[in-house]
Amino acid sequence: MNKKNLTPLILIIPLILYIGIVAIDVTQLQAQAEQPPTVTITAPIGNPIRPQRDGVVIAGRESITVRISITLPETATQNWTQIEVLADGVGTSEQNITFTPQTSSTPRGELTDLAGNVLKSIQGEWRGTQAYFLIPEIAPGQTWNLYYTIIPPQTIPTEPSYITLTIKIKFGPEYDWQEIPKTIRIINPPILRLYIVIALTLGVFIGLLILTKIGFFEMYTTLDLVSMAMIGAAMVVWVQILGRQFVFPITDRIPFAYNFAVADIPYVLLLITAITLVKKPGTASLTLFVYNIVSEIGWYGLDPLWWAYPFAQGLPVDFYILLRGRAIFTNKAIFFRRSITEEEFESAVEIPGLRFIDGLIVGFLRGFFMQVSLYTVFFPNLFRLEYLWEYIFWWIVIPWSIGNAIGGAISVPIAERIREAAQY
Repeated sequence: MNKKNLTPLILIIPLILYIGIVAIDVTQLQAQAEQPPTVTITAPIGNPIRPQRDGVVIAGRESITVRISITLPETATQNWTQIEVLADGVGTSEQNITFTPQTSSTPRGELTDLAGNVLKSIQGEWRGTQAYFLIPEIAPGQTWNLYYTIIPPQTIPTEPSYITLTIKIKFGPEYDWQEIPKTIRIINPPILRLYIVIALTLGVFIGLLILTKIGFFEMYTTLDLVSMAMIGAAMVVWVQILGRQFVFPITDRIPFAYNFAVADIPYVLLLITAITLVKKPGTASLTLFVYNIVSEIGWYGLDPLWWAYPFAQGLPVDFYILLRGRAIFTNKAIFFRRSITEEEFESAVEIPGLRFIDGLIVGFLRGFFMQVSLYTVFFPNLFRLEYLWEYIFWWIVIPWSIGNAIGGAISVPIAERIREAAQY
């Protein structure tokens, strides 16, 4: 082949390569532009601080909120418009159970950017048993969160039961409807846990009363009972009046302040003060019980099923008081002594800082068992709420316990001053 024949090929080959590269780029851009938004369905939803377990609902719950998140990736090159959504409010189940649409609650939607800022809101409507939404437009990097409320079945024939919701979505007038299923597991409340806690509470408290009868520690005096009642009432003032009205709305805006129970420190101080004044097993439980009863009378309404809650968080503390006896919140290395003379008490070995360790342990025990009992016993049974335990344990239970422990330690010298002042 001569050079004259090669010259056209040399000129044509780069042109062909260039056309191929351009064609690939155009194809990629076209595919990218036509890529629809992604859809995620979450049911039930909680709040960011206390997320609920997705896809699990406890039978008998008052209602749940379903969230449909429609996100257009940042890499998309065009806006999408006129997206329609038909969200199932009933569902299908092999056990012949269904949800009930809560038509008194209007479906709604919020458009957010990457930072979570709300840019726009819309209202949907109920069309029979389906919640209907019309999304006017979504741009790259934005998310539409659509919400509607449904009522779970009050009872289930077998556990677990399953209900599948069908979410229909149409990405524009020229597109066909697509169906996305969301299966939700329905379970019964763990009522056995509540019965066990109530039985343990009664058994342990009766045991403490028996210990007083056999002389293991002295029975409460009138002054002891008055002290616990007054401090329990002071707890109510702090939480229900000062805290919820003025303090908690501020501290809850501070990152991690809720997790580490910053606003709970005055509450722990009052508990430490009650123990410092009385120094008898049962002090923690009875003080917390006074708070619980007064709060129910004034704010929540009486509910005997909640009466085990103060004992669930207080009895572990009372066991520690039983272990330390009258030496609690002192540096005296005295543990589990049935009786001790004044001379023995004064001559006992001292461990520097032991009183602060007492405060740490009391605060930690109260915070830990408070949160564990709330999320594993009382919330599932009394509110029918199933939280994401893996998150709750590490981001609520442990930080709260640490915060209460720190609060307990720093409360010890303050409680001692209060006790000294009360003796005059």
